[in-house]
Amino acid sequence: MRLKRIYHGVMQMSRNRNIEACPMSLSRFATLLSVATALSSPAWAQEAGATGAAGPALPANPVVPVLAQHAMPGPFPILPMWDLGWAPAEMAYRRDKVHPGPGVLASVMGAAAPIKLGTGYGNGGNAMEHFAQGTLAHSLGMVQVTGTVEKAGQYEDGNGDKVRTGYDRHTEQLAMAYRPNADSALRLMVVHDLIDDHKLPLAVTTTQSGVALSEGYGADPVRTERTLGVASVETAGPVGVIDKLKAEFRFSELQRVANNFEHRPETPVASRNEAKPNRQEIGGSIAGETGLADNLLGRLTLSTKSIWHDAARYGGPNTSLSTLSGFQFPGVEMWENSANVDLAWKPAVQTSVNLGLRYDYVVADATKADTRTTVSGFSSTSRSLYSMYYGNSSVSRDDHLLSAKLDGEQKLLGDALSLTGSLGRIMRAADTIERYFALPSANNATAAGTSARQIGNPNLTPETHYRAEAGAALKGEDWIDYGRKRPGGDDWAASRSWRVSVSGYVDEVKDFISRDRAHGQSGVLLNDNAFIWRNVDARLAGTDAEMGINLTRNWSTRLVLSYRWGQNTSDGRALYGISPLEGNWLVDYQDTLADIGSWNAGAKLRAVASQGRTDSDPKTGSGYDVASRGGFALLDLYGGVQFLDTVGVRLGIDNVLDKTYAEHLPANATDDANPSSVNGPGRTFYVRAVATF
Repeated sequence: MRLKRIYHGVMQMSRNRNIEACPMSLSRFATLLSVATALSSPAWAQEAGATGAAGPALPANPVVPVLAQHAMPGPFPILPMWDLGWAPAEMAYRRDKVHPGPGVLASVMGAAAPIKLGTGYGNGGNAMEHFAQGTLAHSLGMVQVTGTVEKAGQYEDGNGDKVRTGYDRHTEQLAMAYRPNADSALRLMVVHDLIDDHKLPLAVTTTQSGVALSEGYGADPVRTERTLGVASVETAGPVGVIDKLKAEFRFSELQRVANNFEHRPETPVASRNEAKPNRQEIGGSIAGETGLADNLLGRLTLSTKSIWHDAARYGGPNTSLSTLSGFQFPGVEMWENSANVDLAWKPAVQTSVNLGLRYDYVVADATKADTRTTVSGFSSTSRSLYSMYYGNSSVSRDDHLLSAKLDGEQKLLGDALSLTGSLGRIMRAADTIERYFALPSANNATAAGTSARQIGNPNLTPETHYRAEAGAALKGEDWIDYGRKRPGGDDWAASRSWRVSVSGYVDEVKDFISRDRAHGQSGVLLNDNAFIWRNVDARLAGTDAEMGINLTRNWSTRLVLSYRWGQNTSDGRALYGISPLEGNWLVDYQDTLADIGSWNAGAKLRAVASQGRTDSDPKTGSGYDVASRGGFALLDLYGGVQFLDTVGVRLGIDNVLDKTYAEHLPANATDDANPSSVNGPGRTFYVRAVATF
């Protein structure tokens, strides 16, 4: 059961995952590692069970979150390493907000067996996925080794047309935990991920509002290699005035090769280009927690991170492949330091209040800003490009950020009703993409030619988010979780196993860092449609609602709704990268299979509205959104069977009605200025099998 809880914890966090390609999210990665490596010694189980509701409790991460760039591109997420509720391999051009659970396969994966094996096949792109996991557990700790292999190729959409995509991938993970006593723990996790021959839909030249654009994906990331690691040591025993102490070291590296010729033989020799990004992050943190009063806990966390980001581009139109023609990242050095103070106060048994204060000091510089590049006879440096568009040749900047956030929760009706709310002022400094992209175009005489340029802005002001959130959740007295209810009460019409929740937020952003095109706006010197970054003011809002009912011990149903809204208030237009209204309705059935196992079956209906508010016109806005393709609805069927918590099989049919559709927000593995709409997979059959030994 401990393994099962950990697995579900990792899966739940993954549903809102965003482990990015270039700026990798070390904080989120560390959170996942902490959950996964906690595994289970008896001491861990006792510690987890001892955390009660009577006293205050600090969240695992600082109260003030670390924000990421809006609508930032990135490769496939690293963790979790598989999703047993979904078809094998990555479904890059289908992006459901809700996936079904693994069903009865959860009991197989939750078994205490030391060896777990899995395999899967889907006819959409001949996708295959295989994994193996071995765990050696001891009263003092554990060692776990996991490996996965994935492969996918082009698939057919609902019209029967081929969609160019595909990749080969393997991922390995080593996790170790050592607990010399009940109060101390050492943990280590290393993940290596290699994605080879990742093919993207071809770019095509289009004209939008009189602006000539290369719409789509200009290069394939033919090799993406990531290595991430976290090592930590912690003690729950007192060290002076500190009750708990934790130190953590983190490392990540990304190396990539992207080009437009290795898998695109039609590319003319004179137009070939290749980029080789390299990013490294090294950092660490130390956190001390102490009780300030019986109902008040405090924690101080000091952290630092050094970032090196370099990405040179070679070749291009009428330019030799050996010629340096631009920088995505011209030798970028960043140093991020922060101090977090978190307080957890419990003034009453059913009331919890958390306060977070954060100070960040960020230093950034481009060490290769004066290196000369040449493309199609146009010679420049990164510094000269920044100066052309923003009038400032400085490439170094120091930012001081002050953030604060207050969270509260009130329980009513016992613990049946939970009311939550938060208020925050949260700041974010520009990342390496927003600051330092420096890709000149081949044609530098006309607005149509310069639309291929991408020019970062080294002097962007940090974002300041003024964010308010509120939520409520009410549950019946027999509710445990979706698909789990207390014994008895099998009258579905009078079921008391249900939960309803609703939440929403409003985020007023001063100096929002926006992708845009150069139209001679305030602070932008040129009007040539080049792709740029600038500060604007923006407003974002969203709401989520969910209702789950366990009608009986066999039948369950769940409805999830999500809506997002965004506005560039400085320019009076819709904000790009906003997903449309989406609803997911699941109906699930589960039952025993005599005395030898269990089985489940289910259906999911996903309905997505048309996004009527887009920033898709490059002549007046950024053009970063694709034009609206209209709404769609997809039906999926799935089911599974397992025997003795040892062997399990899952079958599924996605997009049963073979609908033709495209997501409003297409998957974007590289930083393309004008991504295209890509049709998702048509009807897809898949099968999964897992076994333990």
